Amino acid sequence: MTKSKLSNALWVLSLFLVASCSASQRDVAEIIFKCHADQPKSIDVVISKMDNSFKLEQFNIESSKLANAALISDVSKSSYHRSLVTEHSMTFTYGDSEVLVSDYYSEELNMITKETSVTIQKIGTKEYWLCDDSSFSLLGSIEDF
Repeated sequence: MTKSKLSNALWVLSLFLVASCSASQRDVAEIIFKCHADQPKSIDVVISKMDNSFKLEQFNIESSKLANAALISDVSKSSYHRSLVTEHSMTFTYGDSEVLVSDYYSEELNMITKETSVTIQKIGTKEYWLCDDSSFSLLGSIEDF
């Protein structure tokens, strides 16, 4: 009887260990940009940061996945600042296309403007989405690289 209680205790302990390891692995990825827009077409974009790398975790246009994260060859981040205006952007390059996500903040002309957006650039074409109010960006907390 003591042996079965001990084996049950070890079994339960191992479950807790596995659960806590799984939880800690899930907590490592941080969503740094999220965009949803319905115009001109429905789009959903999610970018996450894990350790020191960035992943285009979700990129759907009209419910179709557009880009495979494995095909992304380059990621860059830049910031622009002048008096009363700040913009942060991140560019993902795959093939001959680029996905540019950005957040823009301005206090010019006594008006506060805060926007998050997504731009897709392909050879000769450019599509632009202004994200809705459910969207957010933490791009400003990341150093340029």
